[in-house]
Amino acid sequence: MYIILCTKKECKMYRKYKILMLAVSRISPRMAIYMLRRTLRNRLAVILPNIYRNRIQNIENNLPKLKSPINLRSSLINIGEFYHSEYVNILPKVKDGILTFLGREIDFGSPSTIEWDINLPDEGDHQLWNTKLAHMGFVAAMILEGKPDYQDTIKTIVSSAHSQTSMTSPGAFRSFWFPYAASHRILSICSAYLIATNRGLIRPDVSKVVEEFIRLNVAFLIDNIEHELCNNHVERNLAAISLYFTYVDKVPAKFACKIERYISHIVMKTILSDGVQIERSPMYQGLSMASLDVIKDATFLTAKTRHHLRDTHSSVSKAFSYLCHPDGGVAMFNDAWDGEVPHYKGGAPSGRRIVLEQGGYARLYAGGDFCLLDAGPLGPSWNPGHGHSDFLSIEISIDNERLVVDPGTSRYNSGPERARERSAAAHNGPTWKGYEPVDFLGCFKVGRTAQAELISTNNLDDSVIAGKFRDRPGIVARGVQIFDGQGFLVGDYWKGEGNCEVNWLLPESWLLEPCPGGFQLKHLQKSIHANISFISGVTSYNVTKDEHALYYGRRSPANRITVSAEKYAGYCHTLTWFGRGEPSKVVLDAGKELLFNLRSALN
Repeated sequence: MYIILCTKKECKMYRKYKILMLAVSRISPRMAIYMLRRTLRNRLAVILPNIYRNRIQNIENNLPKLKSPINLRSSLINIGEFYHSEYVNILPKVKDGILTFLGREIDFGSPSTIEWDINLPDEGDHQLWNTKLAHMGFVAAMILEGKPDYQDTIKTIVSSAHSQTSMTSPGAFRSFWFPYAASHRILSICSAYLIATNRGLIRPDVSKVVEEFIRLNVAFLIDNIEHELCNNHVERNLAAISLYFTYVDKVPAKFACKIERYISHIVMKTILSDGVQIERSPMYQGLSMASLDVIKDATFLTAKTRHHLRDTHSSVSKAFSYLCHPDGGVAMFNDAWDGEVPHYKGGAPSGRRIVLEQGGYARLYAGGDFCLLDAGPLGPSWNPGHGHSDFLSIEISIDNERLVVDPGTSRYNSGPERARERSAAAHNGPTWKGYEPVDFLGCFKVGRTAQAELISTNNLDDSVIAGKFRDRPGIVARGVQIFDGQGFLVGDYWKGEGNCEVNWLLPESWLLEPCPGGFQLKHLQKSIHANISFISGVTSYNVTKDEHALYYGRRSPANRITVSAEKYAGYCHTLTWFGRGEPSKVVLDAGKELLFNLRSALN
C-alpha cells in the first residue's frame, strides 16, 4: 500500500484539474465544437481585425430594415416595460453621466465620457456592473420616456457606444461585445425604438443613430449565438434575433428555417414539461418567461411552432408565479436576486399545495403563509454553473413577510464569498456537518454534482410536501406541513454517519427573543409576530450574526440559528415549528406522523 503525499499547492492544483476534467466530460459534442469556435474567434478577431469587421459588416449589409409597427403587440410592450421598470429611477442623473446599477453609483462626468470597458477591482473575474452597463437598458428607458431633453443624451450615448467600443479589441467578447450583453441591448433598445417610432417619441436624427446601432448588434449576434453555453444564454440570443426579424418586411426563408430550428432545440432542451427552466433559478425562470413572450410572436415562424411556443410560455409563466413569494419577489434558490426581473403581480396561484415534479419544486400556501421546497438536481448536467448546494432548502414567508431566507447571490466573481454562498453549509437544507456534496470552481465551473428528489405525494396528506437527498454520508429527508392560518411544521430525518445539522437564516428585520424551546419573533417594521419552536430531536441551538443577499452586490444583516440533532442508532431527526404563534396540540400530534413518513422514505 502506497500513500501519495502532495503539498498544499499541488493538492489545490490537482483538485482544480479534476473539477475541470469533470466539467468538460459533461458537455455535448455540439457544445464542444462551438466552444472551439468561440476560442478561435476570440483569438482571430484580434489578430485579423479587418477580416472580422468585414464579416460582421457583410451580415449587416444583408439585414432587412426595421419597419415601424402599425399595431403594438403586447409582447413588444411587455419587453419594453421590462427594461423601463428596471432603469426608470436612475434616468434623472444619466444626463450628467451618473449611472447606478446593482446598488452602485458611478459618475463618468458626462454621457460622452462613459467608460464602456470599466473594470471594478472588487468584481474580479466577473464584471457584472460592466455587463449591466453594456445592456444599455437605461437608454431604452430614456427612449420610452420620450422627453425632448433626453434626445441629445440618447444620441450621445449611443454614438459613444458605437464609436468607442471595438469587437476586435482584446477581451471585447468578455465585455461590451459579450453576446449575452448584445442580446439585452437588442431587446431593450430595439423594443423601445419600435414603440417610440409608433408613438412619435423620437427625433429623426436620433432615430437614424439608434437604428444603425441596432443593426450592428443584430449582425454581431447572428454570428455569435452562444450554443457553447446553451441554457438561458441561447434563449436570450434567440429572443433578440426574433424581436428584430418580427418587425421587418421579409425574412429570408433559409434564415427563418435555421432560427426556427434553433428555437425548437433550445425550448425542447431547457424547458421542462411543467414549465420550469432547467437551470432551476426562479430569477432565470422570469427571464425565460420574458424571452418566450417575444419569441412566441415571431411572425417568421410556422404556425405550428408559434402555437407550441404560446403553450410553453403559458406553462413557464405559471411556474414563475409558483416560485414567487407573496411579496411578488422571486425565491432566492440557486443564482437569483431581487430586481433583475419584475415582481409577480397576479393574484396568489390557486391550490394549497403545488408540486412541480420535473422542476423539483413543491409549494405550500394559505392566507399569506408561503413555503417553497427545493428538491431537485443542481442544474442541467451539461452546464450547472448557476446551481447552489441548496438541496432540500426551504424559504418561508409568514403573513406575507419573508421569515426563513436563502443566503442569496451577492456576486458572480470567484472568491470566498461566491464559494460560501453556493455551499451546503450556507443553506438551510439538512446537512452532514463539514460535508459538501458539490465541488465548485471559480464563477461557474462545477465538478462533482448531486441531486435531491421529491417524495411522491401519493401517500402524503394534501397539506404536506417532502423530498429526500442521498449522498456519501447517507440519506436525509425533509417534510413540511402547512396548518392554515397557523404556520409550518418542518421535519428532518437523517440516516448515516456523521453529525447532523440545520442552519436557519432569518433577516434582521425580525427581532429574536429567546423563550423556552425556541424564539418569539417581532417584525421591526410591521405589527407581525411569529414563533420558532424546536419540538423534538434537538440537542442544542445557538444564534450567530450572519448575512444574506436579497440584491446583487449588497448583503444585509441576518441571524443564523444553528441546530444540532441528537443521534440514536444511526438516525437523527429534528421537528421545528415556524408559525404565527406557538404550536397547537394538533400540530404536535401531526409531527409524529410526519416523522414516521420521513423515516419510511429513508428505508
